[in-house]
Amino acid sequence: MRILLVGDYPADPRLGSAKVYYKLREEFAALGHGCDVLLGPEIGERPANWRARQTISPWMADRAIRRAFRERGPYDVVDVASAEGMVFGARRRASFADRPVIVSRSHGLEHLNYRRTLDDAADGLLRKPWTRRIWYPGVRLPQVAAAARVSDALIVLNPGDQAFAVDAGWKPAGRVHVVPHGVSARFLADAPPPDVPRGGGVLFCGSWDAVKGAPYLARAMGQLAASRDAPRLTILGPGLPEDAVLASFDAAARPFVRVVPRAPEDEVMRHYREHDVLVACSTYEGFGMVIVEAMSQRLPVVATPVGCAPMLIRDGDNGVIVPPRDPAALAAALRRLMDDADSRRAMGDRAADTVQPLTWRATAERTLAVYREAGGCAGERGEFDPAST
Repeated sequence: MRILLVGDYPADPRLGSAKVYYKLREEFAALGHGCDVLLGPEIGERPANWRARQTISPWMADRAIRRAFRERGPYDVVDVASAEGMVFGARRRASFADRPVIVSRSHGLEHLNYRRTLDDAADGLLRKPWTRRIWYPGVRLPQVAAAARVSDALIVLNPGDQAFAVDAGWKPAGRVHVVPHGVSARFLADAPPPDVPRGGGVLFCGSWDAVKGAPYLARAMGQLAASRDAPRLTILGPGLPEDAVLASFDAAARPFVRVVPRAPEDEVMRHYREHDVLVACSTYEGFGMVIVEAMSQRLPVVATPVGCAPMLIRDGDNGVIVPPRDPAALAAALRRLMDDADSRRAMGDRAADTVQPLTWRATAERTLAVYREAGGCAGERGEFDPAST
């Protein structure tokens, strides 16, 4: 099988969604399949303005895909992220052809993230500029929906996104597939022993912003500090200066907070092993890789029910689920776990067992199964030749 993975992301294998494509290409090759990756620089350097780029990116991606067919093709499968498959998929549909198979991929549904921004605005966390009130729901979101509709299958990362796509009528349930990300092999192979010494307190790992639930964690720490029961909190990789992060906290909570800049994988793994609890209080996630990584290192997680958390965390067994946007519930869960070392240890052991199957090889194999199912009777009506259009 020859596969083309397409996404308008920086061509950096260390970063987010692009990292997924590089990992899949590596696993596809190991399984005997050819795979090319087509990312932002090849889709086009300009426009650089994100709003202008997202407006025309489906047409830019269509042009880049057809160029790839001329120069490298043909491909059996074109797997395109977000809205970028809209024009290419519509063109293939108009030709009444069955090939190539078109798969639309979501690294987190933009429609649900948009709902999250509306809730943030209602909670006073951000303003709603015209781009969010008019342009985004009027331009970008319809493109994402159209790309899903014209594809042969849709891949999402969690059951919540799957349910939204089915309820919206983008695809029947059998054509919307949950394929979770894998975790780096070293996290699974190098899990610490059950009795590894800890004591570092609570760890927050990720951008310090509203989508990650930062304001609610800051309020929870304020409540804990007011009751003289605040644990130590490490904020790892916030993407903001230390002063800006600390300014989010009440004065009484700041002495308990330590800020660590973004770090390489070795140091991140060390933090997972030294701390007692990971807190992941996002208001929306496509997946939430930090949860899987932490669980692989026997670190119990207190999480909101977004992204991969509802799939992986059994409340009270291998972690704790708390309601989103609820500082009091978050504070109570952190206090309870920090007061019970035996419970933390047992949860951490069960967490590590839970994520052992989540390898990149398993992700690749599930993805190939989607491709084959989406292909179905491919070839009966002929093959679309993008290179000739």
